[in-house]
Amino acid sequence: MKVKWLLAASAAAIAFQMPLGAQAFECPKHFADAQAIIDKVTGDMKGGMSKKMPKDQMALVHALLDDAKTALASGKHNHAKPQGAYDHARAIAKADAARGSALAADLLHFKMMKM
Repeated sequence: MKVKWLLAASAAAIAFQMPLGAQAFECPKHFADAQAIIDKVTGDMKGGMSKKMPKDQMALVHALLDDAKTALASGKHNHAKPQGAYDHARAIAKADAARGSALAADLLHFKMMKM
């Protein structure tokens, strides 16, 4: 949980350092990066080996993946209805947090597959 907030805060700090005009154009790239990892993990979880994993382990991977999807949707909402540069910065932070949760889900899934 602390890592997720640290990642979001770092992304927000970086976003605030960008020129104001560039922020709106940065959001889609961050969204695409997060969505690509979410799609990868979702595809990996549909593989045959995943069906052999215990349900409780799969539930943990699903929880991280759900966190990623929720953060990404929230970031897209901030980007779609911005009220200023702050909303674009939040959108980038949420997209990066989504990417972090998706990466954590991918890592957890990979480690559990080896068990």
